[in-house]
Amino acid sequence: MNTNTPAPPPLEELVDFPAKLPIKAISHKQVSHDEFHAVLFALSCEHVPGVTANVLTIRPSSAGNYFAATLMITFETADQVRALDAALRAHPLVRMVL
Repeated sequence: MNTNTPAPPPLEELVDFPAKLPIKAISHKQVSHDEFHAVLFALSCEHVPGVTANVLTIRPSSAGNYFAATLMITFETADQVRALDAALRAHPLVRMVL
């Protein structure tokens, strides 16, 4: 296995900002829909000014054990993407961010 794999290019080189990008988040088990929605919306508003509730869609898993959310947000800068991603990954209700 080659351990000298080059780092991926910076987000600024891949995306022209402002850009509308999807961020996907998966909840832990036993998290309620309303609680997950409130957390995702609050974090989005904190890191991307002007976000409205219609950017967020949440659906339950087929077995109803967790929720999958998609945030379709227009980001002005790559720093906003990185900040929201880090905040989501650090939150205890969020299991995974894609």
